This record gives sequence, C-alpha cells and structure tokens, in this order.
Amino acid sequence: MNESLTNRQIAFIIFGVVVGYGVLVIPKTVTENAGTGGWFTLLIATAITMIFTYIITYLGYVHKNKTIYEYSNKLTGKFITSIFMCIYIIYYFMLFTMIIRMSSEAIKLTVLIKTPVWVLCLVFLLVIYYAVINRLGVIARICEIYCLIIILGAIPMHLAIFTQGKLINLQPFFVGGEIHSYLKATLVTVFPFLGIEILTIISFNKKKNNKRIFKYTALMIGFIGMFYILIVESCISVMGVDGIVHYKDALFATIRRVDIKSLQFLERIDGIFFMLWIMSILCTVSLEAYASTFLISKLFKNINFKVLTLIVMVLSFIVSQIPKSVDSVEKIMDDISYLGIVTAGLIPTILFLITKVEKYDKKTS
Repeated sequence: MNESLTNRQIAFIIFGVVVGYGVLVIPKTVTENAGTGGWFTLLIATAITMIFTYIITYLGYVHKNKTIYEYSNKLTGKFITSIFMCIYIIYYFMLFTMIIRMSSEAIKLTVLIKTPVWVLCLVFLLVIYYAVINRLGVIARICEIYCLIIILGAIPMHLAIFTQGKLINLQPFFVGGEIHSYLKATLVTVFPFLGIEILTIISFNKKKNNKRIFKYTALMIGFIGMFYILIVESCISVMGVDGIVHYKDALFATIRRVDIKSLQFLERIDGIFFMLWIMSILCTVSLEAYASTFLISKLFKNINFKVLTLIVMVLSFIVSQIPKSVDSVEKIMDDISYLGIVTAGLIPTILFLITKVEKYDKKTS
C-alpha cells in the first residue's frame, strides 16, 4: 500500500532526510576545498540539487499514486526495475546503517564516553524499528514536529554564533581566479545534499499534491542551501579557514569554542545543539530505513512488513559492527555518497527522459 502525504509533509520530509549527520562535517568539507568562497560552491550545489529535485518530483507528479517501483516497471520493464530496486535497497540500507554507526561514535566521543558503541547502535535501531512499522504517515508527522523544532532552534543559534566571529576570517568573499576550484569543490559537497531520492518512494495524490508541490520541494532545497551557508559561514567566522580544516566535526568544535553572554542562562549551548542534532539524525535514519524496508517489501510481497522490518534492523545491527574503525566507516560513507549520485541523479534522469519520450505526461494530463 502506497501512502500519500500533503505538500507540507513532503517538504519537511526532504528537510528531515537531507539535514542530518552531514551538518557536522560540511564546514570542514566545504572550507577544505573552497576556502572562504565556500558559500559560492554551496549555491551551485543547491542549484544542481534543485534540478534533480524537480526531476524526481515531476516523475511522482506525472505517475500519480505510484512510487518508483510501479512507474519504473511501466517505463523500463521488470528486469531493469529489479536492478534499479537492488541499487536503491543497497544504497538506503548501507546509508542508514553507517549513519547510525557514525552517530553512535560521535555520541560516545562527546557525551556517553563509557557507553559501548554497539549499545548506542542498538538503541537507535529499536527507536527506528518502532517508527518504521508505523509506516510513512507517522514518520512524516514526526518530521513535521522535529524539523520545525530544529529550524526554530538552529537558525537563532547559528546567527548568535556568527555574531561572535570576526569578519576578517570570512575574507576574501570571492576570488575570480578561483572559480575553477569553486566548481570542482561541488563534487565533494554531494553527501550533505543526499536525501532527495526519498521522493521516489512517496506516491503523489491528485487531491493532496497539486502543482504547488514543485514550489514546496524547490523552496525547501533552497532553504536547506541557505541553512548550510549559514552553518559554514558562522564556523569560518569563529575558527577561520586554517582552524576548521583540523576538525572532522568542525561544527561541534565551533559550538564548544563559542561563549555567548546573552545565552548564559542556557549554560551549555553545545547541549542544545546536540539535542537538535539527534532529532535530525532520527528523522534521517527513520526515513532511510523505511525506504529500504519499503522497497524490499515490493520485491518480497508475501513477507509481513513488521517481520521484514525486524530482519532489516537485525542485519543493520550486524553490518554496523563490521567496520573496525571510524576511518573504515568514513571510507564506506564516501563510497555510498557516489552511489547517491546514481540514485538521486542518474536513475531518475533515465526515467524522466523515458517519460518525456513516451509522452506519459501528455497521456496522464
């Protein structure tokens, strides 16, 4: 059964799945490759993401009440669709599994120092299991609440951090001779924007999802891009380019360094950030775990969804413990980010072109 959502829920789902673990590393990634011109690189990455978001949204809008499994079957046949589904399942499964492992490592390093990583992974998976078995509608409502809290909490926080920095750390704002470097740097900003492919497993409804869905999805991607720029610029203003590149979790390192007098009543701004970050992680991994389980259920229709979810969670726990070090997990996540180009870009583009060539958009209008 495919669940339909409102335009607003879909927009918040995009925020929930895109803004997650990547916010910790995006300041270092962008600064390392584009320096103080990172804002320009992020603008380009945002524009590119908007294009692919439009393509995926268009597929859902044209093929009403269908997910990628149904409309890919119609456009390419069962054999090609099976290949596509295997790619998506591996991608979603590995992504949410490795994010859980990396998030558990980050929590152990910063807060729960004596807690084993496997225990933290298990807690994450138990929460996710409960969310996934309640299906997409419940996860969407969670995203609406959590994402609103994250936005209302994070934006004032980063604006406050920005005021504690130095303008000289942000200069030069743009160097004409470095345009090639800025463009090249967009290749390594892929991971923080991954997540738009979640739209492929959402079925659009005629009544709930009119043409305004294009505006909702595009504006949300634009907002995420501006949010990322604010994060990067606030970090650079405080730590400078030379300071950021030495920290993998540059955002957390920046927040711990800042002392905002006007927020002294909160005492620990890093504690507030950590709560917001965990909320975003829960949204991200719940959606990706659901996507993985949902697509598996399309291939194995005779297995009960709750049983299938339990199997996926158990496998995820086992796989999450296989890498022996954080460096190994990071290497896997780098490889997954390149697979994300296929799931968010290549496959939707192929289906989009077939839809246009076969004029399915005209047939269904």
